[in-house]
Formats: sequence, structure tokens, C-alpha cells
Amino acid sequence: MVNLSSDGRKAVEGAGPVEVGTLDAEQLHTLLETFAELDPVENTRADPEIRIVVRRDRFIVRTGQKKLFFQDVRNLAEPTYVLSTEDVIAELDGTAAAKRTAPPFAMAAAPAPEPVVAALPPPEETSRTTTSILLGLVLLLGGYAVYSGVTRGSKGDLPSLAALTPSERAAEDSHLTAVYMTGSQPGQHGLVILGDGKLKLFRVHAQAAPGVVYGTYQLGRIEGKVALATDQPGGLIRVLDRDSLSYCGETFRRIP
Repeated sequence: MVNLSSDGRKAVEGAGPVEVGTLDAEQLHTLLETFAELDPVENTRADPEIRIVVRRDRFIVRTGQKKLFFQDVRNLAEPTYVLSTEDVIAELDGTAAAKRTAPPFAMAAAPAPEPVVAALPPPEETSRTTTSILLGLVLLLGGYAVYSGVTRGSKGDLPSLAALTPSERAAEDSHLTAVYMTGSQPGQHGLVILGDGKLKLFRVHAQAAPGVVYGTYQLGRIEGKVALATDQPGGLIRVLDRDSLSYCGETFRRIP
């Protein structure tokens, strides 16, 4: 488990990988059910995952909106699938593959529906060249997914920010570190201030995991108010008050 508590019930940012050991199907089923129920804010901040090894096969499972996203690490040509817990177990124990390859006369039941395809960033375990290419594509497409339909701006058009003192910068950084969203419905946007000059932008999807783009920021003041100059489209994030931000023409509210 990566960035999860020992019981899998909480997402823990920066916790890193913890080896669980060998699980039977029932134990894995329970773990996946618990994983799918993670707090959405914690899940967005920590970006947890479960890595599964079955014989020589390796898989990664992520979650979002109480769904499981299943990726075959050794076969990057395969898409990421949105599956139920039972479907994940069936993929791991081979029963799903057996059903897909069985001749029509061997089964009276109707074939299982095709899983929903979701676009997720590529797993870590791949060659450096392939990772670089895929990461570039993911960021490009992710940026479009997050900002399509949102007013864009050029960072080059931004006014320069007045610098903060070190103590002011530390205090503002600490306070602003949080998750902000325009809403929780599909198509709406989220912004995570991670602190220390790092941020994460995402768009809520109905079926797939949120499309995520990572960025950086610098704190300063403009017209007497605190703002964040970013390396992302739109460039400037304005602090409206202690619990809301303005970015790309939208207002983001702090998630408690």
C-alpha cells in the first residue's frame, strides 16, 4: 500500500509504501472495499494506491468517487479500467480472462459488459524513455481536461508581485495549504495547495479518476492582497478571503 494507513482506512500524504504481505481473495476484497471508501479530500491530497503482485503479473489499483481504477503495470497498451471489487478479484484470479476466451456454446449466461475505460497517468515501473513520453502526453491531455471551457490567460501578461517577508511567506503558505473546489459535480474543478511552492489542479469526472495536473507557485502581493503566481494557464491565483480563491474566472472554496 502506498500513502495509506496500516488498515487502509485513511490516506496519509507522504507515508510512502508499506508491504502488506500475502492476502487471500477474501482479505483483498475487504481491503479494496475499504480503499474505495477513502475520504475524497484525503484521497486527493495523498494520491494513494495499492500495488498487487500475482505470480509474475503486477497491477496498480487507485480510487476516486468510490470507484476502483485497475491498471496492468506490465502491459501499458492496455487501458485503465473502472471495475467493481468483484471484477478486480476476477481479473487477478483469472476467471475474468477465462470468461472472455470461452467459446459461445460453453456459457449460457450473457457476456459480461465491457469495463469503462478511464485515462490515468502511467505506472512508475516502466522505462525512463517511455515514462517521459507518456508523462508528457498525460500532462498535455490532463491540462486540456482540467481547463477546457475555462478562460485562459498568459503568464507573460501577469503584473509582477510584491515580495513577502520570510515570516509572512511562511504564515501565508501554512494557512493556504488546503483543498479548494468550485463544486463536486462532474466537470467542476479542484485546486490543492500542497505548500512549499507546489500545487495540484484537477477536474471531477463522472466515471474516470479526476484528471490531475501538477504545478508550482510563488507567493506575493498584488494591489495589497496576497496572490499566487503559477506556471499554469491563467497564471495568477488571487486570495479573495481566508477560505476562497479566484482562478481562471472561477471561485474555489476551501473544503473543511
